[in-house]
Amino acid sequence: MADTCYQPKGIVPTAEQLAIQLGRHKRVIVEANAGAAKTTTLALRLAQALERGADAERILALTYTDAAVLALKQALERIGLPAAVRNRIKIRTFDDFCRARLQHVEGGNVHHYDTPEQLKPYVLQAIERVMSNPDERHADEFAVDGSGEAMVEGLLQAFARLKGTLQWFLEAGEQVLTPDLANELGFDYLTLRTFWAYEILRRGGHPDHPAFRAPHDATYDLACLLLDDEAFVDLPQPLAMGLHLILVDEMHDTNRAMFTVLRHLLIQNPQTAFVGVGDRDQVIHAVAGADAGFMGDTFEREIGEAERLPLTASYRFGPKLAASVSRLSNKRYDSLSSMATDIQVVGYDDIKDAHRHIIEVIQQGVGLGPKATRSELAILLRQPHQSVALENHLLDKGVDYRTSGFDTYLMRPEVLFVRGLIACARNSFAGIERIETRMRVLQAMLTFAGSHVESAQDTAEDRAKEQHEAIKSVAHTPELVEVFLENQILRNAGKAARHQLEAAIDIASTNATHVLLERFVAALSPQTLAARVMVQRSDIAQVSANIQGLIASAATYDHVESFFRAMNEREIRQQGMRGKDCIVLSSIEAAKGLEFDHVILPGLNKGEFAIGGNTTDNRNLLYVGMTRARQRLTILCDRQRPSQYLVDAGLI
Repeated sequence: MADTCYQPKGIVPTAEQLAIQLGRHKRVIVEANAGAAKTTTLALRLAQALERGADAERILALTYTDAAVLALKQALERIGLPAAVRNRIKIRTFDDFCRARLQHVEGGNVHHYDTPEQLKPYVLQAIERVMSNPDERHADEFAVDGSGEAMVEGLLQAFARLKGTLQWFLEAGEQVLTPDLANELGFDYLTLRTFWAYEILRRGGHPDHPAFRAPHDATYDLACLLLDDEAFVDLPQPLAMGLHLILVDEMHDTNRAMFTVLRHLLIQNPQTAFVGVGDRDQVIHAVAGADAGFMGDTFEREIGEAERLPLTASYRFGPKLAASVSRLSNKRYDSLSSMATDIQVVGYDDIKDAHRHIIEVIQQGVGLGPKATRSELAILLRQPHQSVALENHLLDKGVDYRTSGFDTYLMRPEVLFVRGLIACARNSFAGIERIETRMRVLQAMLTFAGSHVESAQDTAEDRAKEQHEAIKSVAHTPELVEVFLENQILRNAGKAARHQLEAAIDIASTNATHVLLERFVAALSPQTLAARVMVQRSDIAQVSANIQGLIASAATYDHVESFFRAMNEREIRQQGMRGKDCIVLSSIEAAKGLEFDHVILPGLNKGEFAIGGNTTDNRNLLYVGMTRARQRLTILCDRQRPSQYLVDAGLI
């Protein structure tokens, strides 16, 4: 019987889209390019299933992000699917879906924490348990001073990767954790010990009903249950749902935990059809455990054969950019966009020239549509420390911006720490105007000193509360800071850290900028300092780069005092930016899934962009950055050392 083809409103599907919409293979994986309307195409395939008689309530669409859930719902609306039908379709993130399925097993809701701030007390409690364990055989592996405050963010990222890959569950099993095993798994011993202690806290001592979950924990927990042969012996299988169609958008973001859930969904719903859509060149390391293999060989090996269909034509940008990303990614790339996207590669001899060029294009509105605001211009950075000098330039030129994927450099703990040292050296703590900033400065000083506020309290929670109150009191009464520095920060710091802080304060007290530039970083030794309170190498490197960038920015000031005042003035200016007409200063990872009229990519230099060499992650990061642009892409590079990627993309 001939197919009745669903007729969408507002668009005429391409031949590639029609092939996907009308395909009848039980399993289909669509290899899509960036900007190729993959979500709209998935909506067409879903609508076609309904046209063939599928029950809307037996269709499940899974994505990685809430934004992608919304995008698919909007795509269904755009192509004309009635609201009464749309509302019956299950469109969920993997984690939301897993959370709902686990309720059938656990018999109730588990408390959910969404932010690192909510999880921080549990991470610190886990660190304390590990560090104070009297039975620990490898305590010499814990070369970390202080409470572990600076480790929290890096540890949460490591936990997310361990859970996304199921690496501990699959590779360590029941083995005894040792430093050698940790090394085999690619993690340091302290991280894995803390992970284990944190999971015990999260489980709350109850194997069937955790005390709380964080983002992606539900996917991890369900995946672990599915891999346990005895988990559902006496329970109904939560994934047996009688589904007619399963769709996965953003399939390139799939990790082992998500893939495990997907595989069992297909096992428990043997009659269901499957369509997955993704762009394997958008797999970047920020996604916990994402692996292109789950769209490729792993799918074939663990689930079965799939028909592979292309979606090559981009609607986002013009032929010139399509040709460049085609060369970079070594795959076919067409353009159906009406825009002739312009690409400019600008060489510079000095980073200041690059920043001046950025200011010029912002002020002139280059690459923006006639009705576009400055928020349609994005500067995408490879590493957060690259923002230090750039933010200063934007602030000094009166250009409003908002950051995405990282904090403004002025609020990074290591920068607040240096501001605190200079404030103490100059007796100028009151010169930091905002009370909230003073509190963050004092906390940063305690953190990087590996120090603490003395307390007679018994529990970590009560000690943390007492420390918070002490910090708050000093922040409101700046004349107390000298006593706080001597009696709490320095006295309770380790000997080496105390000497470093005292030396740095002594240098800053001279008020001579050239002395600060010549001696401060060497005396403080930020790499060594950070290594005492952090574990992740990338975190330690960023701390060092941010401090060095901050001190280098003092070169334009005659005195340390004027430099200190300028930092406070810049903070007040930056905190006052609340308008919508702000340019976007973002990490490449945070810009994934977004698009802008004009994208600027600075720092495309050898040894600066491709961290660790020509890896798939690095190439994919550039691919993602380039394909965010609609009307114009500007790439900035050092004339003497342009990135090889620019050659590969045919741009130089």
